[in-house]
Amino acid sequence: MNNIHEKLKEIECEYKDLQSNIEQYANNCITSADLKKKGSKFGIYEQKGKTMMLRLKAVGGELSLKKLKNLAEIMRTYKIPYMHLSTRQNYQLHEVPFENVKSVIEACNEKEMYFRGGGGNTFRSILVSTFTGVSEKNTFDVMPYARMIENEVFFYDKAFDFGRKLKVGLANNSEEEFVVAIQDLGFLAKEINGKKGFKVYCGGGMGRNSRLGHTLIEFLPEEDILKTVKTIIDIFYEFGNRTNRMKARLRFLVEEMGIDKFRELFLEYFNKSNVKNGPIPYINYEKKVKELLVFKETPSNLSFNEWKKVCTRPTKFKNIVSLALYVKNGDLSVQKLEKLIKILDELGISLVRATINQNLVIPLIHESALEHIYNYLDEKIPEIVTETLSIRGKLRCCVGSTICMIGIQDSMKIGDAIGIELDNLANERPEYRDIIFKEAKNIRVSGCPSSCAGIPIAPLGFIGLKKRINDVITDCMQVYIGGILTNNTQALSYEVPNLILPINEIPNYVKNIFEEYLKTLETYNIDFTEFMYKKRLNEEFKKN
Repeated sequence: MNNIHEKLKEIECEYKDLQSNIEQYANNCITSADLKKKGSKFGIYEQKGKTMMLRLKAVGGELSLKKLKNLAEIMRTYKIPYMHLSTRQNYQLHEVPFENVKSVIEACNEKEMYFRGGGGNTFRSILVSTFTGVSEKNTFDVMPYARMIENEVFFYDKAFDFGRKLKVGLANNSEEEFVVAIQDLGFLAKEINGKKGFKVYCGGGMGRNSRLGHTLIEFLPEEDILKTVKTIIDIFYEFGNRTNRMKARLRFLVEEMGIDKFRELFLEYFNKSNVKNGPIPYINYEKKVKELLVFKETPSNLSFNEWKKVCTRPTKFKNIVSLALYVKNGDLSVQKLEKLIKILDELGISLVRATINQNLVIPLIHESALEHIYNYLDEKIPEIVTETLSIRGKLRCCVGSTICMIGIQDSMKIGDAIGIELDNLANERPEYRDIIFKEAKNIRVSGCPSSCAGIPIAPLGFIGLKKRINDVITDCMQVYIGGILTNNTQALSYEVPNLILPINEIPNYVKNIFEEYLKTLETYNIDFTEFMYKKRLNEEFKKN
């Protein structure tokens, strides 16, 4: 315990150093690049408008209602206008005044909400399946393992001093295998003859030179998961490229060595390790279910029924569902957050989870309470309801150039325009509205090649850039198609050669793609992912 207190004091000194650098930057004594070196490992970055963004780590995007209340109080106290739900299930505090950064950090740390590893060349937030533990398609709950890993790695200094970032993900079912296969290190829950374990992927990643991970271990017993994580940390710390940032991710080390040689190196380190799992905090979902408020059934209206159909999914518990709350652009003001907390508290809801699609999910809510929460949201936070019923609410976009210091294009604005076109198409073809709504989740928009919206796994994706057209520098986007992972087919999205479109042409391009898809459905049944993969094969054939 003393060692933990000493380490916290050491980290506290780093926060003080960061605040000192922020003050120096505000007084033009150091550059933006100097400031980034100090803040990035905590997920603390300058944003446009001379304010700061602070990224809170949250394992699997999960926060207890108590911590969500604490967060709202901190936002109110320190004049933070809104938080943003990131595509890695983090909670980002935006437009934090320079002078308040250290106070906000201290206030969050006091409530056990931490920033270490929120950004930079560190062990990043652990991605976890949103519906783990409650879904009908649940191999077993992986959230406790993710929490244990985070707790054990938090004070392991090697994990916060890499040449580049290291991202880990855990999935509780095969439908989300793609998500873990594109992590630096991914774990897919498996159970063989009653024994819990994981299929382990290694060397995946998104961004420039995206890669699908290799299978490192076909079945890893559950008791070796922390040992595996720390082995990879040690190898990446020792062998990762620290001179060429463009070749510094783990996937380049795996590629350079080849997966067989890398596996040999892994086993050499693994077999020497005596690391044991830490305490695994198993979650009593049954207890949480008993605490939920139950209502008498009342007649419902058409709008409510549509909302319910779109945003709920069954759980493994009788009369209990999971509820998705679509948050426009992933942005939630402090006022809206406080209103949301009020109804969650009333309904006996104890936790929420942020999703990779920048929304919030209530994992457990009694079905009888749905109309009550719908009426409350419709009155107090109506855009959550309207966004749920809008196709725009399904698209995934990064924060874009209006906020991000490295953003090239305004991805949010482009996403809005795409949403309008698809809403128009749904109105023109109402018989296909449900299909358009369902498949719009496969569209992703990133403002730059960093690909924060996950373009490499997109059936249809766009990356912002600028291109000279007729001697004029034009705002454009590169088109990507055909990302897919099924039992039979695995492929990252394909950069269509020379298909770089001015941003004002993107919405109509998407609409035309969907019109072509709907035309195909008249002949035979195919989902949008498979449809875009076939288009990809045609493009590759033309190229060759």
